[in-house]
Amino acid sequence: MKKIYVVLLIILLTPVAVYAWNDCPYGLLNDPFPGQCPRYTDTNHDSICDHSQSPTSASTNNTQNLNNNSNENNNSNNSSSDIQKDNSVPSENYYLIPVAVSTTIIYLVTYLLYLENMLKKKIFYKIWNYVLIASFILTGLTGLIMIIIVNYGIGSSWNLTIDFWHAEFAIIMAVSTIIHFHLYWKPLKKVFTG
Repeated sequence: MKKIYVVLLIILLTPVAVYAWNDCPYGLLNDPFPGQCPRYTDTNHDSICDHSQSPTSASTNNTQNLNNNSNENNNSNNSSSDIQKDNSVPSENYYLIPVAVSTTIIYLVTYLLYLENMLKKKIFYKIWNYVLIASFILTGLTGLIMIIIVNYGIGSSWNLTIDFWHAEFAIIMAVSTIIHFHLYWKPLKKVFTG
């Protein structure tokens, strides 16, 4: 019966993980020129990163820019309020739900393999111990790098990237901690009832 529940959970969670991803790997919305991202691309010349725009808005902006360029010079017609809008600070968007759900799905798949005796208990536990340790180390290292960057005022295009990956590894660490509680619930129960 456990196997059926695990399979149903995998089926229910898979669409959430698949449809929640966006084109921008860093979750930036309207990243202004020159961009804080090392993957900054602006093929439609609207001074906003193409990865942070939806395909329809990018093509609409491209058409508008082509029309504006053929009729008049854009640089001379920009008011100060338009420039302020384009230079706004990009909002960060972390992939909380997709990363958490994907980690949970991977755990459920390995758990199903364990229930089917296709994965030994020792290996199953080791996999998730290593995931917890690796996510903990990577979260800590990226956190230390961010502290150095902030304390010494280092300005770089990597600042946003390090911040993004710090958050993503922290999400994996939080989910794998909950998984760890599931794996070791009997010893954990003894700690609180002991």
